[in-house]
Amino acid sequence: MLTRRSFIASAAGATAAVAGAAAYAGTGLAVADPVAPATGAGLRTFIDGTVVDQGKVVEWERRRLSVAAARLRRDYVGLLAGELDSLLARLEVTVDDVPAARAALARARLTIGTDGLRELLAAELAASETAARAAIAASGGRWQYSITEVVSDRGTAQGFLEWFDRARVTDDRAVWTDACPDHYIIATLSDGRQEVIEVTGGAMLASQFFIDYTDTTGVMVPSDPAYPLTVSGVASLADGFIVGGVRHQFREEPGGGFRSQLKVAFPASMPGLYIAEHQWHLACEYGNWISAYLR
Repeated sequence: MLTRRSFIASAAGATAAVAGAAAYAGTGLAVADPVAPATGAGLRTFIDGTVVDQGKVVEWERRRLSVAAARLRRDYVGLLAGELDSLLARLEVTVDDVPAARAALARARLTIGTDGLRELLAAELAASETAARAAIAASGGRWQYSITEVVSDRGTAQGFLEWFDRARVTDDRAVWTDACPDHYIIATLSDGRQEVIEVTGGAMLASQFFIDYTDTTGVMVPSDPAYPLTVSGVASLADGFIVGGVRHQFREEPGGGFRSQLKVAFPASMPGLYIAEHQWHLACEYGNWISAYLR
């Protein structure tokens, strides 16, 4: 069983954690060299139109790694403490251990297994579904948007989207889940939809939703004509009840590299902190996905 002590020991730089995680999948982020930078060089992240230090994105991921570790070992007191630290304290933390911490978390997910994760999170998923339906009812058809931009000085928008779609079509689950500690299950279903079980934004409960990237009708996120390449879809519960949507847009940069504009729609009744925290979630996952593509 994963314990907080063993997780921290693994995260402190034990190369065995990374080697063990290699069994998870050959292309996952967790198999990266433990001495490599925690984020790819040449990335710039913009939140609310202002560039943020990439180290702050790594710090956010480090805090969420501790929260995910507590959730997987059913340490609910530790989970609450970690959430409060992550959302409120904004403590300075070292970031050298992030690659090994990712590996330890990947190994824990593999050990627990998909069925075990569903059982572990069942109560949270039920509660968050009820909350989502209430939030939609309170919003009266209105939406608000969490927006983050990530710019890479290497690669191309087209190349990244081809890599991204290939991971979806082939159901490369390690690529999807390793990108953010708040990802628990991301799987491509037989009908082409993607099932996502994650903790979104500033939520303290995991939620489940489904996105069909092949059906863009009804996407409530505004389109930006300055970004010609788009990945979009409506997010719904298992019964088709719509709870949000995504529109991620991309363009090539004139001097080389590419820019991504990442937008997620949430019910208008959700607190502002929830929306702000999801900006960091987007920065983390897409920064890691872009870094993986560039490798």
